[in-house]
Amino acid sequence: MAGYIFHSGNPYAWPVSYPTTDGAYDASYNGGFYDSFISKLDASLGSLLASTFIGGGETDWITSLAIDGAGNVCVAGSTGSADYPITAGAFDMSIDSVDGFVTKLDAGLSAILSSTFIGGSDTDEITSIAIDDNENIYIIGSTGSTNYPTTNGAYDRSYNLYGDGFVSKLDTGLHNLLASTFIGGRDGESITSLAIDGAGNVYLAGNTMSADYPVTTGAYDTTYNGGFFGGGFVSKLDARLSAL
Repeated sequence: MAGYIFHSGNPYAWPVSYPTTDGAYDASYNGGFYDSFISKLDASLGSLLASTFIGGGETDWITSLAIDGAGNVCVAGSTGSADYPITAGAFDMSIDSVDGFVTKLDAGLSAILSSTFIGGSDTDEITSIAIDDNENIYIIGSTGSTNYPTTNGAYDRSYNLYGDGFVSKLDTGLHNLLASTFIGGRDGESITSLAIDGAGNVYLAGNTMSADYPVTTGAYDTTYNGGFFGGGFVSKLDARLSAL
């Protein structure tokens, strides 16, 4: 089994000669303060099997990676690049401010199969990505956008102030937003981890500064514990993101 790594390279601290491979999607550094890369190594970490840059003319950073059932590589992160590569028919083809992105490449890192922006009019930061058994793609993160896209029937369609959490579900081709919800309280959330169970339920974990973060009756701890960095939380939603 090969292993993938991803990151964002700073031209002032990292050489722009980061290693890429023949046939890679993009062998050239794209400029900006950061450019992203994806690299694939063999199981012993002795050989670089595939490696590519990916980004636009401004800052781009990848924060999470997942592999689908066909071996395609899905990455997610945030970008300030209006020219970040987006594919025809994507859910969102234009950037608003600092937007999230989701991009799927083939296993050889030679071609982008699908790629979309996702976000609202303020800063949107994706922190994690997961793929369910039907190849649908879930992302989580935090947003300052009151108009971050949500869907009919979502658990929470209202922005909750001061940086809110979100969970979004896209189809495998990144053409359609299947479900999307805010989740949080009035004082800001950082959702950092995501997992999908066998029934398609969605688990989130992170940190909140909100004493009114939603908790459920009979939960292990229904009291906000405060502290300088806020309190931790774990939440579980159904696959449609309609119920906590």
